[in-house]
Amino acid sequence: MPLSERRPTGGSYRFKPGRPRRLVRLIFAGDITYSEDPAGRVDPRVVEVLREGYAIANLEGPITNYGPSARKSVVISQPPEFARSLAGIGIRAVSLANNHVMDHLERGLEDTIKALDSVGIAHFGAGADLAEAAAPLRLEGVSIFGLATTLPPGSEAGPGHPGVSPVRVRCSYVLDPDEAREQPGIHPRAECSPDRRDVERVVRAVRRERSRGRRVILMIHWGLASQRSPLPYQRELARRLAAAGADLIVGTHPHGVVGWEMVEGARVFYGIGALILKPSFEYPLPRTMQSLMLRVDVSEGGLSAEPVPLVLEEGYPRMRIDGEEAPGDSPGTSAGAPGHTRSWGGASPS
Repeated sequence: MPLSERRPTGGSYRFKPGRPRRLVRLIFAGDITYSEDPAGRVDPRVVEVLREGYAIANLEGPITNYGPSARKSVVISQPPEFARSLAGIGIRAVSLANNHVMDHLERGLEDTIKALDSVGIAHFGAGADLAEAAAPLRLEGVSIFGLATTLPPGSEAGPGHPGVSPVRVRCSYVLDPDEAREQPGIHPRAECSPDRRDVERVVRAVRRERSRGRRVILMIHWGLASQRSPLPYQRELARRLAAAGADLIVGTHPHGVVGWEMVEGARVFYGIGALILKPSFEYPLPRTMQSLMLRVDVSEGGLSAEPVPLVLEEGYPRMRIDGEEAPGDSPGTSAGAPGHTRSWGGASPS
């Protein structure tokens, strides 16, 4: 079915009676890129956690065999059978708001949606036009939006054309000539700010969902592939969304765990790393093998978020063992310690 004939895919999920205060348990996981069939490669304990609730991840690239691609340095695709593999490990929904889902153009996005629909995996964050891409995934008592600030040319959705739900970021690059003479080769300083109109559009959507008595979660593909702390524009965007009523922001795109903080009552995880990372991708820094899942309980009284530390081995996740040092951490930093879920806010994310 052409994208123009589709409407947003939603989902429904309800826990069994007897737990009246908890409306839904969500399990958030990070980026997924194709390797081999993950069945038998993903730690069974990770699969067990994914199946505890409604598991949502970021699908990093289209599911398609279509050959033509966008003109960019890194192009990703996954074979059609990968959708069934994701369902097999417990993935119930995916965000498509990222910098790779349009790598094989509109046809690649069409194929992706068809493959996901065929195995019952819900999707959000990209679509036939901006209205479809921006529509949230609605579950019991909660609305989940997919957004991307990582926008290759032509990848953002708009009126009448497909793509991802965008928050454009405007940047200027400043190089002090005295610093350049003192340290030849120094990088320019980036001064970036999210686009006002895009932010206002998302703020209106968040307020609309909150006015209906729903909790609001945003899954945002943002930042840099390699970063250790939040960028100023990320914190600015998080503050605006939290002030509008967002309860939780889950960041993807950075390879490795970036950290979290409380912002005006909202829990903001700036980067939770990858769930499955194609081994042919060469990221030499050990900390890029750190990852998290988030166990999120949405109840009538609010929302809680519990980090579940992971380690990637040959691209596949396993649970971190209590007391185990995370890759790239300083000696003495163990599972659950600040080195893996570093906080700028000084309080527990739960």
